Amino acid sequence: MKKIIRAFTNFWNEDRSLTVLMLLLMLFIFVFVPIMGRGRIGEIIFKFIYSIILISGIFSVVKRKSYLPLAIVFIIIGLSINWFSEIETTNATLIANNVGAILFNLFFAFAILIKTFQPGDITFHRIEGSVVVYLLLGLVFAYSFHVIYLVYGITAFNNIQGPEFKDFLYFSFTSLTTMGYGDITPVHSVARSVANFEAVIGQLYPAILIARLVSMEFESSIRKKGI
Repeated sequence: MKKIIRAFTNFWNEDRSLTVLMLLLMLFIFVFVPIMGRGRIGEIIFKFIYSIILISGIFSVVKRKSYLPLAIVFIIIGLSINWFSEIETTNATLIANNVGAILFNLFFAFAILIKTFQPGDITFHRIEGSVVVYLLLGLVFAYSFHVIYLVYGITAFNNIQGPEFKDFLYFSFTSLTTMGYGDITPVHSVARSVANFEAVIGQLYPAILIARLVSMEFESSIRKKGI
């Protein structure tokens, strides 16, 4: 049993774990959330999958002992609020859940960036780590838009008639990628500002950070081949 636990922990300390994290997030964002049905069962499935991602996050930073206590705190608070909001579904608990999710995903993104730029050769797995951060940013803004909706009400956005998270996730990624279909638009000034800020990050992040990592990986490959 100890060998299994050690092997599992070692795996999450390796660069290849970033690939697994990316796949988990892509499944969560682009498959599970969009097809999730309305009602209690859909909400429970959503929270269960999100809990798995939360737990996976702590393993991704467990090697850095300085981050471990803070990661455990975020996990405990995140899981507690996440499941309590299922028991007591009010605006206050939903807002608390979203704020907890925002803080955890920001911490998670920071830890992944540290792992991506740690000493050593830049590998393809590390580039995938930067994609993980990009996806996490989309989640952060989705939760932010959800908070804005809960605070300011139905008039904060056009064509969003309810608090379903998948609508805010969809709007977040169309803003992050600056696709802007126009089917959902921000109306409240706070929603507009946040959407503009997300669009700026969505343009600068791939152009600066991911592009830099790709060039570093290319240089590392050339050095290994001795060219």
